[in-house]
Amino acid sequence: MRVLKTVTSDRAVRLVWLEQDNPDKPERRLFAYGSADGLGLRALPPAAGDLARPLLSEDGGTVIFTQLKARPEGDKTAYTPEIFRMPWAGGPAQSLGPGMAVDLWRNPADNSEYVYAVEQLLPGNPARLTGEKLLRFRLDQPGEKEIIWTATPLGTTQFQLSRDGQRAAGLFPFPKAALADLTNQTLTPLAAGAWPALAPDDSYASAMLDGSRRRLRFLAPNLDPGWELTFMGASGWADGGLLHPRWSNDPAVLAFTGPYQAEGLASDLCLVRFRDDLRTIQQVVRLTEGRHAISPDAWVENGSFSLTALPQKPVVIPRPAPKPWPISQDSLGFAWDQARSPVMPFPVTPGGFATLSRSFGMDASGGWFEADPATAAKIGQECAGSSAWSMELILTERQTPPPLSIRLAALMLDGGREAFALYRVDRKLVLRLLLGGTPDKPAQVHPVILSNLAIESDRPVHVALALRNNRLACWLDGQMQKDFQLDSSGLSAWGAGRLIFGDPTPYGSPWSGSFERIAIYSRALGDDEIREAAAVAAQSVETRTRPTRHKIKAVLLAQPEPDPSSAPNQLATSLWDVQQVSSGGMEIRRIAVSAWIRLQGRAVPSSWPAPGQPMELTLESAGDHPELEGVPAVEAPGLDEEMPRYFNAVPLTPPPP
Repeated sequence: MRVLKTVTSDRAVRLVWLEQDNPDKPERRLFAYGSADGLGLRALPPAAGDLARPLLSEDGGTVIFTQLKARPEGDKTAYTPEIFRMPWAGGPAQSLGPGMAVDLWRNPADNSEYVYAVEQLLPGNPARLTGEKLLRFRLDQPGEKEIIWTATPLGTTQFQLSRDGQRAAGLFPFPKAALADLTNQTLTPLAAGAWPALAPDDSYASAMLDGSRRRLRFLAPNLDPGWELTFMGASGWADGGLLHPRWSNDPAVLAFTGPYQAEGLASDLCLVRFRDDLRTIQQVVRLTEGRHAISPDAWVENGSFSLTALPQKPVVIPRPAPKPWPISQDSLGFAWDQARSPVMPFPVTPGGFATLSRSFGMDASGGWFEADPATAAKIGQECAGSSAWSMELILTERQTPPPLSIRLAALMLDGGREAFALYRVDRKLVLRLLLGGTPDKPAQVHPVILSNLAIESDRPVHVALALRNNRLACWLDGQMQKDFQLDSSGLSAWGAGRLIFGDPTPYGSPWSGSFERIAIYSRALGDDEIREAAAVAAQSVETRTRPTRHKIKAVLLAQPEPDPSSAPNQLATSLWDVQQVSSGGMEIRRIAVSAWIRLQGRAVPSSWPAPGQPMELTLESAGDHPELEGVPAVEAPGLDEEMPRYFNAVPLTPPPP
């Protein structure tokens, strides 16, 4: 083990962790290390098994761990977990009863120590264990249990308490990272990321890994927008990724595993020391070499008396509750928010290679979405009767070079005419409207150049349009762009048709984009209503972060065997060897890359080369794509659970009709 004088100021350190040499088998061994007790590095009983989440008590004298007791249950894994304790110096393990321990806490009032645990684990993925309720019991009185949290399920491998026991950072559940107020049973969302950890003082500062697993994102109450620390160039750090961050009992010292490198999947125990304001990495120490460590917990002598320089016990100002959307039900003909949102009264059906976006919107890069015919007919008929129309939507695009002409949203009437059609034409938004329809003025399609709109990759833009009589208004992000006086009016030619989002027959460069919060009205929204709609849209997207996009050159090592299943949507995960990194900061190593192979029951053409051949890839961390969670996938041989997982971020192109 390495010298710890700098990172811990020569104070004693104890660590416990698990090691899993074979990623294909659940057997894990429990290990411990003490820097000043003469015991050194050693394995602890019990024998290898399906162990989870080792923890050290506040005085460093007791080790807590869980046996999961996993068993197959259909296509999932079920658990009957049991918690154990043992002395730091070794000895027989003593059962503390059923459940999985997630953290330990010392009550400052009487110094009694509590085990926080979930009593039951939900069947599912062993890499993302989830419990339904959180309880606690005194370490010396395991039979007397108290329920602490029931508001949401919670992830059990990523949970950490503040020193006063009033706050906890974790997943509630995956992938929802949040700061929980255990007293009021409320959640404050944290930034996008994985492995949220909470500083062990009362600053309520949290840290989590970003999608690249190379940076830590920090958030502290009322300090907006937070900050990031990268380990590249840090003193004592060899370049590579990191996992399993967990604060020790000292808020200046955090334990993690890494660095993850191309030459293998070994992950060693590491400690990082921060400046007391958590804004600078002072030193990183890699304690071991060549191990396969996971889930470390560290104890530092006298660490429980240390504080950050951040305010202690800050008043946590909760974010305002999301404002209701749609902003009005008056003359509302269609409303669609997100696939996981209850605000989705009208069904939509994907076509082509359409998928869900990372924010669960309509990703129309490779296809389109269509509303049910009854909804389309209702909109056409009601707008014809009112001679008024409004539409709002959140549009998110990726850089697309001209020439480009794609229909974003349209009501296509029988016979192929467009009642309305919003286009992206090169760098402009263009609207085509079918106006007139009286004996004096036959119906004609009127094209209107609405506004220039430069694509800023992955930035959501709120677009609102309102039409009444011959006045058309265009708004972007709550700011009016132009007020048009048209030379024709009336929507009497509108009627039944197809309400489509995306373009089955795009022209020009392949376009990539998605839609959320689409609302269509048979009246013109007022200016104040549009401003309110834009404010509601901004509130819904203000906490989103853009994914880190990696451009690399890699060699395909292995692909999965085809799966004969009839799942309409399916991913394939392949094994790659990274050779060159152009952008994004990925390390040179082996990675797993997922890509669509089946959508809407159709095979997605593969662009992968033959094994052994290099290829340029554009990837994003799979952790930045929660919409992929639960999608059936086939995997190549040789993949490891701890291997970095990425998603092929090249937009799909529509299949031929």
